[in-house]
This record gives sequence, structure tokens and C-alpha cells, in this order.
Amino acid sequence: MYITSLLLQVLALMRRYPVDRSIGGSGMSLGKKITYATLGAGFLVFDASTWVGGRSAASTVVLTILTALGSVLLGWFPRFAGVLVVVCSMADEVLSAGVLLSSVVLQLVVVDWLSRRWDAAVVAVVAVHAMTGTVVANDSMAFMRAQAVLTAIAVIVGMALRQYEHRLVELAEREARLRLELENEELRVRSEIALTLHDSIATDLAQVVVAGQSLARDLPAGSEEDRARALVDAGQQAMTHLRGLMDGLRTPDSVTERKNIDLRAAVSECRRMLESRGVLFEAGSSVSWDVLLRDLDPPSQTLLVLALREGAVNALKYAPDGSTVVVEIDQIGDHINLEVSSARHTGGGQSATIEEMRRQGMSGSTGLSGLAMRAARLGGKVVYGPAGDRWLLGASVPVRLGAEPDGGADVRVGVESAGDTGGD
Repeated sequence: MYITSLLLQVLALMRRYPVDRSIGGSGMSLGKKITYATLGAGFLVFDASTWVGGRSAASTVVLTILTALGSVLLGWFPRFAGVLVVVCSMADEVLSAGVLLSSVVLQLVVVDWLSRRWDAAVVAVVAVHAMTGTVVANDSMAFMRAQAVLTAIAVIVGMALRQYEHRLVELAEREARLRLELENEELRVRSEIALTLHDSIATDLAQVVVAGQSLARDLPAGSEEDRARALVDAGQQAMTHLRGLMDGLRTPDSVTERKNIDLRAAVSECRRMLESRGVLFEAGSSVSWDVLLRDLDPPSQTLLVLALREGAVNALKYAPDGSTVVVEIDQIGDHINLEVSSARHTGGGQSATIEEMRRQGMSGSTGLSGLAMRAARLGGKVVYGPAGDRWLLGASVPVRLGAEPDGGADVRVGVESAGDTGGD
């Protein structure tokens, strides 16, 4: 009863302090299980070979088989098999059954449990076994010395195995972390390439398509030479960007950083682009251009240029003929704000126009979300959405260099929430 009570306490300790089960589980390789099974089979064969004339006491046979079975199962069922070995070892001491390798198999349990960080259970088992053996042994001092040597060896091996398995887990976690970082970096690079393609080739080709459609529709009545020249210029610009991307995929910003990134050049470009399709363009600024060029760093200027061009291209694709695109630039506090407002179709015509654009590959979701990502990196914000019969796109960037990003993200604004807005 005393031994049974102690073993129940050992099981309770193992359930209460299963420190770092993941380490034990992940470190328990198939090779370790096979090693335990091989040792168990070897112990059984060795003990059986010492039975005189093939005969031995029934208790010795039973305890030997159970001890070997516990060693075999230790890799798969460490709690059950370990307790089985402990019980057999103590029974061998009490009954003097003469199971030769019971103490060695017990130390194998100590090694395994230490590698699993079941330290409290190991201490309890070693203490109970030592007390039991001391009480029943003929030479208690010799027993204690032998057990001390075996336990010391088991502790050294168990701690070394624990450290080895812990190192394996650390390496596995590091590999998983590096794999995740690699996947995230790959996703980031893909996103940057997508933004680069949108801000250069897709935008230019959109102008080509729209100009070509306008030319085909109004060819008999318009100034064919000017429209054809605009079409050729936009196509040449697209090919220039395409060659730059093919030539080593330059860094994302290098394609979109034109020779002149100031807003004055962008305003002139957008005015010329829209008026070629019969859309009026009005721009006003409460901030002098000198302030914009002086207080905004190149990435912030580039963002405003991209926002202006994004709004203009969306108007080029969706705004009704004869409508007006309004651009306003002002400063509020330490931020420069740019807003592009364009007319939009309402009702069923809007959805039909957008669906047609999507089929032609001229509409998506890269531009607006890409602007929001760029703005967040700079500490600014991008807002967009419908308001009545107008489509609004706004961008805000800090005027002070080194401003910390505030995690700004895209925010949809407007009084209407239903239907496609026509944003690109």
C-alpha cells in the first residue's frame, strides 16, 4: 500500500508539472523510440539467458517480461511505461526476484523523464526507489553506492538529451520563423512590384486605351493629329517603363520617380491628359509651390504626384464628357492635403461602365490600396470614396521630415455605400 500510494503521488506530480510538453513531443523522434524498444528486447534476451536450465521463478519471469515491455513502450507511452518499470523495479527489490537489469532500465526511465523536464517525478521516483532498496537490501551501503553511480550517469545523460532536444526545438522554431519572414518578404516584394507596375505601365496604358477609344469615336470631327500624337507619346512612355522593369526590375520607387516629381509638372500633365478627352481640369492651391518643394521630402512629393495622377486617370476612365475635375491643395497644421474631385456616372450606367472597364483590364484595386500603403509608411493617410455625384480622392502627408508613421490606412468616405465606386 505504501509503494502504491507513492506511485500515485508520482503520477500526480507528472500531471501537475508537465513542463514544456512540446519539447518532449517534438524531440521524441522515431530513432529514440526504436532505441528504447531495442534496449528492452536486449534486456529481455539477456535476463532470459541467465535462467538456469531455462527455468526460473514465476515472479522473476513475470517481472522481467514486464520490465522489458515497459522499456519497449517507453518511447510511445512514457507515463504508463515509466510507472510500469518503476513498479517492477521496486517489486524486484521487495521480492528479491533477481531481475538483473531492473535498476538499469529504471535509470533509462530517469533519462527519458529528465529529457521531458519531468524533474519532480524523477526526484520522487529516485527517492522512493532508494528508500525501498535501502530497507530490503542486505548491504544497504553497497546498494546506495551502486544506485548513486547509476543515477549520476542517468542524470548526466538525461540533461544532455534535454539540452539536445531543446536545441532541436530552437532550431525548428528558428526555421519556421525564417520561413515566415521569407514568405512575408516575398509577399512584400510582390506587392511592391504590383504597385510599380500600376504606377507606371498600367497608368500609361490606360491613357493609351482611353485616347485610342476617343480617337476611334470622334475621328471625323476632331483634331486627328493631336490625338494621334498623344496616343503615340503615351505608348512610348509605357514602353520606356517596360524596358526599365525588364532591365533588372529596378527598385520600386525608381520607376515612378520621374525626372520632375513636383506637383506643377504633374498638374500640367493631368490637365493635358484630361482635356484631350474633353474633361475640364481646375487646380487651386493655398500653399505656394516653393513651400511644397522646400518642406516636402521626395517620397512625400512622389505620393502627392501619384495621388493626383491616380485621381486623374480614374476621371479619364469614368468621368462623363464635359465634366470638371477639381484639384485642391492646402495645408492644415503640419500636413499638406491634396484632394481630387471628379464627376461620376450614377445609376445603372455607372455599373455598366465599370464592368466594361474591368473586362478591358483597365480597372482593379491596386492603385488606391497601394496609395494607402505608401501613405502609411510616410506617416500620412489616403481617403477615397463617393460623395453624391462626385468621386473624392484625398492624400495627406507630413511637411516635417522624419515624422513617425502613425499607421494610417485607407479610409473610405462618402455618403453612399452601395454600388461600385469606380476606383482603380
